[in-house]
Amino acid sequence: MSTAVLKTRLTEFFGIEGPVLLAPMAGVSGGRLAAAVTAAGGLGIIGGGYGDVGWLQRQFDEAQGPRVGVGFITWSLARDPEVLDVALAPRPAAIMLSFGDPMEFADHVHRANIPLTVQVQTLGQARRALDVGAEIIVAQGGEAGGHGMGARSTFTLVPDIVDLVAEQSAKTLVVAAGGVADGRGLAAALALGADGVLVGTRLWASTEALVSPEAQQRAVEASGDDTVRTRVYDIVRQRDWPGKYDLRLVTNPLIEG
Repeated sequence: MSTAVLKTRLTEFFGIEGPVLLAPMAGVSGGRLAAAVTAAGGLGIIGGGYGDVGWLQRQFDEAQGPRVGVGFITWSLARDPEVLDVALAPRPAAIMLSFGDPMEFADHVHRANIPLTVQVQTLGQARRALDVGAEIIVAQGGEAGGHGMGARSTFTLVPDIVDLVAEQSAKTLVVAAGGVADGRGLAAALALGADGVLVGTRLWASTEALVSPEAQQRAVEASGDDTVRTRVYDIVRQRDWPGKYDLRLVTNPLIEG
C-alpha cells in the first residue's frame, strides 16, 4: 500500500491511512495477514469463518497487538453463537457478518460497542443490514472470489446500495467488494460512491496468507478467464452452504468433470 494518505469517511471512522479492508477469508485471513494489512495502513480482519474457537484464539495471538477486526460466516455462527463472545473479548476493531441474516447477532455486537459490518449481495439484504443498525455495509458483486451470489456485478450493485443508504441512513458507510485488486479498482469504487474497498483475492496471494505456495502459484498464473462459479467445491468438502450461495474459484479437472 502506498504511504500516501487517502482520506474518506472509512479512514476517518477507523483511523486508518487508506480506505482498504482485508476480506475475512475463512481459514486464510489469519492473524499475520490481518496484522500486516493494519500495519500497511488499512484494516486487517481475521477470517473467523466456521467458528473454530481454538483457531481464532491462535490468530489473535499471531496478530500480536495491532488493531484488527473479525469476520464470520453468519449461518455457521448461528450453529455455535458462543464463538461471538470469544471474538468480542479482545475488543476487535469491527465484527463483520456475511452470508445470512445478521439480526440474531446485531444487538450483541452493538451492546459490546463494536462497529457492525454486514456484507450483502442484494438491495434486500442491504435493507436488512440497515434495519439491524450496521455501521458499515459491504456491497459484494459477483466478480468476487470465494463465496457470493453472483447475481449482480460490483459496477451496478455498489451505486444502487450507495443510493439506498444515502436515502435511508446517510451516516452508514458503504464499502465495495468484488474484483478490486489494485488502485484502479479502489478509484472506481470511490467514483461509484463507496467509502472504501474490501480486498480478498489479491491479499490471498500474499506471503502472510494461510495458503499453500503451490495454490498461490496456480492462481497467480491464471487469469479471470480461468475462473468459474460453482458449488462443487463445497459439496466435495461437505460444507453445508445454503443453496443460493456458490463460489468463484480457478477451475480444475475435478470441477470440469
